[in-house]
Amino acid sequence: MATPQTGAGDPKRSLELLWREFEPQSSRPGPKPRLTIEQIAEAAVALADRDGIAAVNMRDVAAELGVGTMTLYRYVPGKGELLDLMVDIVSDPKEDAARAAGMGWREVLEYVADSTLEFYQAHPWMLEINQRRPVLGPGSLAGYELALTAFERHTIPNREANLIVTAIWSIVTGTALSYMVSDTPAEQGGPVSTEEEWWEAQLPYLERAVASGRFPALGRVQDENAWEIQAQEAMRYALDTFLDGIAARMEASRVERPKTT
Repeated sequence: MATPQTGAGDPKRSLELLWREFEPQSSRPGPKPRLTIEQIAEAAVALADRDGIAAVNMRDVAAELGVGTMTLYRYVPGKGELLDLMVDIVSDPKEDAARAAGMGWREVLEYVADSTLEFYQAHPWMLEINQRRPVLGPGSLAGYELALTAFERHTIPNREANLIVTAIWSIVTGTALSYMVSDTPAEQGGPVSTEEEWWEAQLPYLERAVASGRFPALGRVQDENAWEIQAQEAMRYALDTFLDGIAARMEASRVERPKTT
């Protein structure tokens, strides 16, 4: 099965739909449209949240909305453009921007990281999307705008700010990929259907491997809790270490606010 990819449809049509607020509004008389682009994108997101991105197609999204498939094509040209709409609508930080107002640089970046991990927990299908060709709509840009507010009172060059934000998103996405990618359905993945069964199958081999003395460093790990690491803990360890590393640079670049009289 091909990996879903943004920008796989007609980019002009995707951008027209994403930035429809800038498009001329039709003044032709006649009945109002039965659906809105927002309703269609939200129905597709709900389907992906429930059944995974592989379940999203024009027919099933139409069924979610209680309309015929051909009705949907009057609004969205195809699945490629629909995926661009889905990614953009879930990427919009919405009230997060207001919550981050007044935070310092570190608080903003921590907030971005924590909310991004929560975002992947809510929409794990996003981890399966190839965004090598991002189609940047208002939601996606609002998310990046939020991250860049961390540098508002600092003289960090634009390129360095982008590198910092990219590094943080890489930390979060890498953690999410390790912990949150959905399992393959049992009927496609063979006789082992749960994570517990998977580890139970491996355990005898791991024990024999360690007992053989071939892996002495692993053999010295006696604390069973050493392996009990959850996604939030793993992400925050890497994030805090990274932020500690750039703290001196960020503080040295701070620009004091002008005093008000």
